[in-house]
This record gives sequence, C-alpha cells and structure tokens, in this order.
Amino acid sequence: MSGPTYLKRVMEGQHDLTDSSIAKFSQALELNSLEAEFFSCLVHFNQARTLDEKDRHFHRLMALKSPHSEHVLEQSQYEYYRDWFNIALREMLAFTPYNGDPAELAKKLSPPVLPKKVKRAMELLESLGLISRGDDGYYRTTDNFILTQPGIESLLLPKFHQSMARLAQEAITRFPKSERYFSGSTVSISEPTYEAIIEIIRSARKDILKRVADDPEPNRVYHLNMQLFPLTALPPKRGRKKK
Repeated sequence: MSGPTYLKRVMEGQHDLTDSSIAKFSQALELNSLEAEFFSCLVHFNQARTLDEKDRHFHRLMALKSPHSEHVLEQSQYEYYRDWFNIALREMLAFTPYNGDPAELAKKLSPPVLPKKVKRAMELLESLGLISRGDDGYYRTTDNFILTQPGIESLLLPKFHQSMARLAQEAITRFPKSERYFSGSTVSISEPTYEAIIEIIRSARKDILKRVADDPEPNRVYHLNMQLFPLTALPPKRGRKKK
C-alpha cells in the first residue's frame, strides 16, 4: 500500500479503494472467488457517485447474497420502494375492496398500471405482511410497518423521491387545477432561517398526518411532496481578517 496510514484513511472514508487495491485487500483477507466478487461489488456500491450506479451494483449484490447473510440490504425493502404504485395500492385498500382481481385496481391508478404489475405488487405486499386476506376473501391493510435499515436509505429514498417528483411534474397536466395543488416561493435566506423553515415543515407534516389518521371516509390516494432546495451555491467561508 502507499503508506502505513492507508488502511486508516480507507476506514475513515477519506480514501476510496481502486480496483487494484480491492484485489490486494481480497488477497490479504484470504477471500475465495465468490467472496472477493461480493467484496468488490460492495465497495463499488458504496463508492458509486450516481443512483443508477448504486442500482446496478445493488442488483449484483442481491444475486451474490448468501442465503444466510443477515446484514445485507433486504431485497423486499428495495422492491417495495422501487415502484410508486406499491405504496399507492396499499393505501387504496383503505377504501377499495380487493379479492384478487388486479384489473379492478389497475384501472383506478393514475397513471394506469398493467394488471400483471398490480398482481405482483399485491403479492409483494402480502409477503411483507403489509396486507392480509380476511375470512370474507378480501384483502386489507395491516398495522405492520417497513423499517428500512440505515444502509439501504441512501439508495431507496432518493430513487423514491425521484419517482414521485416525476409524477408531480406529470400531474400538472394530468389533473385539473381543482384536483391538485402546486405552490412555490423563491427566497433568499440564511442557514439559521433554513433550519427554522425545516422545523415548520416538519410540524405541519405531523399535523397533516394526524388529520389523515382521523379521516373517517377516505376515497382517494394522494401523495404530498414538501421540498426546499437551493438554487445557488454556498458562498465561500470568510477567513479571519488580518489585523
């Protein structure tokens, strides 16, 4: 290696592994060929700069995953957040009975989704314990929640928000103004004001979710986006003035 502190810098995230150093680490750790490939894929996943790169390496990790590995990203979580309609279908069961015919649910989604995709989505939701079939033959939501592992959030949540952002863009022309709400303000603020605004948004979101929980007769699924993002770069930090 390049020096005695190389490993320390890698472990602290200050230095990325190259393909050459990955091979050296695999040899030093006495990994077999399958373990070495998994290690290499894991390194590339961690060092990926784009979501598409992470997505590609994640699929390879799932293909190489040992059935006894307990600490690798769970594919079921990935599948749940990968397609927006998985979440929408689960919410839809709050007011729409479902007895196994995916065509009925497929035509109620906007934008439309193929019945075969709805069928797979419902099978996924049932396997995750998020819906269950009652004695009357109809599926309903359960009280279970998906808890994402910290390591998976860097892949799942950005892709999920990207998907919802695209749907929001399409909703501007898909729905009349009376059925959707869009509003925005461009402002100049400081870091403390930014933090204060974030707290206001979090508080408003909690109030909204409480009202949602108290709604006795829901009849439609909505998605609420709350976004606050910069349009300019941070100014350079000011150094101390010389006396």
